[in-house]
Amino acid sequence: MHRLTSTLAVVVLDCALSEGAELQTWGHANAELNDSTAVAAGNVRRSTIYAVRVATRAAPQVFHDSFTYMSLPRSGRTKEGYSSNDGAEFAAQAKMTMSWTSFLYNADTWVHVEIKEGPALSSADEVTIRPSTLNFQKELVNQKTIRILVPYSSGGYRFSVEFKGEQLTSYKDGSGGLTTSASGNPAVHTEPRNAMMIFAEAMPTGGDADRLVPATASHSIYYPRPGKVSNLQQVTQQVIYFRPGTYYMDWNYHANLLPQVRWVYLAPGAYVKGAFQFRSGPTDLKVTGFGVLSGEQYVYEPDRANHYRHRAASAPDCHGTCVKMLEFAAGPEPQHLTLDGITVANPPYNSFVAYGDVQRFTADVSRYKQVGGWYWQTDGVELYQGSSIKHAFVHSNDDVLKLYASHLTVEGVVVWKADNGPVVQWGWEPRNITDVRVNGLDVIHNRMYSDSHNSCIINSARHYLDPSSSTLADPAKHVTNLFLENIRSEGKNLCAMRLYALSSWDNIHIRNLWIQEWNELDVRTQANKFEALSNDKGERVVIGNEVRDRRGLSIENYVVGGERIRKSGENWRADRPGRLDFDPSLWDNWDAR
Repeated sequence: MHRLTSTLAVVVLDCALSEGAELQTWGHANAELNDSTAVAAGNVRRSTIYAVRVATRAAPQVFHDSFTYMSLPRSGRTKEGYSSNDGAEFAAQAKMTMSWTSFLYNADTWVHVEIKEGPALSSADEVTIRPSTLNFQKELVNQKTIRILVPYSSGGYRFSVEFKGEQLTSYKDGSGGLTTSASGNPAVHTEPRNAMMIFAEAMPTGGDADRLVPATASHSIYYPRPGKVSNLQQVTQQVIYFRPGTYYMDWNYHANLLPQVRWVYLAPGAYVKGAFQFRSGPTDLKVTGFGVLSGEQYVYEPDRANHYRHRAASAPDCHGTCVKMLEFAAGPEPQHLTLDGITVANPPYNSFVAYGDVQRFTADVSRYKQVGGWYWQTDGVELYQGSSIKHAFVHSNDDVLKLYASHLTVEGVVVWKADNGPVVQWGWEPRNITDVRVNGLDVIHNRMYSDSHNSCIINSARHYLDPSSSTLADPAKHVTNLFLENIRSEGKNLCAMRLYALSSWDNIHIRNLWIQEWNELDVRTQANKFEALSNDKGERVVIGNEVRDRRGLSIENYVVGGERIRKSGENWRADRPGRLDFDPSLWDNWDAR
């Protein structure tokens, strides 16, 4: 295989960078203002709803435009090659959008957000920042603009800016679906029709910059030219470096990289339409940078076995063959992935999957953002043994955090949840899991409404082979030492937890779980569940005895609507605020205090 080269001479970029000592923003000259259809292949969709400028607190009149991207359900496309549901129906019918902007900073910064349509603002109180615990200073600039003071933090901030005139309530209709009509229908959730996310990320400096930005002196680097890219499967350099600019892969192509490639870097201002598949080989993998990786050119469930068209009706699923935004192959040697900074937009299927010997595959994920997760199966990040995710934002219409392995750490994740799947998941089959710590999870929106075993904020689902069966458990497997702490879910919510133990459980701790309020569905639909399942011999999994040795399911400081739920009182019951409809036979295996 010959070595690909790329010239550094005269390349006209569509992206302009605005750099200062304390702020870095970028823009795209090929921006397309389009809120209804797919944009041209070489263009970037610019928000038609919002515009953002930033300035440091020290120099508040020195503005930098911060490019505001926008995502539409199905990226403005129709259902191509299929007519079945894909999960984006409600968002498309309600004409929802998600805008976002990213910038790098190292000092307190004013963020000016202008809304281009809708009613005039008369007070800063008509704008809400979520997570609401941030309590950022906000000031009204004019009838269309709010400014927000974002203090510097090495971990950055990822937050939503929500205008009163943009609020949209979803309701469950008589057919079991969602509607925007309130007529006789119970309310499910209220969220902005047109979302606006701000991603303020700390500038990498010193050792972080050396670790996260590839240097020519240390690596062999291939620089694709902006425009159409179709040769990445031939690259033999160690690093593929996307400079600022717009790049696009065709709808029937993804980058299946050679084993020599160990690092994909998306510079700030790089917008890449495509997907990357890494092969086994490198022991140290990286996907870094503050650019965008978008799947907007792919159809829902783009099946390589069906020539990248939507999964054939005869195929039961395409988990092994559908395009993922980032796909990895775990080899026989231990592998470590650093995933830092990038924004994954408009995923057509799972965003992040590893195959092979995943017991030897670890990942440290930080400052990861996922936007435009309109479809079903737009899962968040699956964490493999010894992995972590910190300082992230995930917009998803399926499981957000999949805790299927041991020694995991989750810190500081903000979630915008559509209707399908839970936020935290460790079920679907019997597993051996230990030492999992989730600390700091903010669910800022939650449109779940289905009475399913696979729902709620915290979930361990029934067996995937037959969710109706209670005899597919394995008592010989063990889930131990799970610590789920400081979890908040704002607005209306369906339920807090559904826990179906497919393995024996010991030391499951849920601490500081805060639910703002339940939605308007009936209490049976909102029920929180806890059940211990059996194997085909009738042997039930073993749950630690909470009353005697405090090693079962421990729920501490569970608060609903400002009321602390305690087992010693009556408010835990299924028809009371706690909504704990737990199996009575497990009375001695849990506590709420």
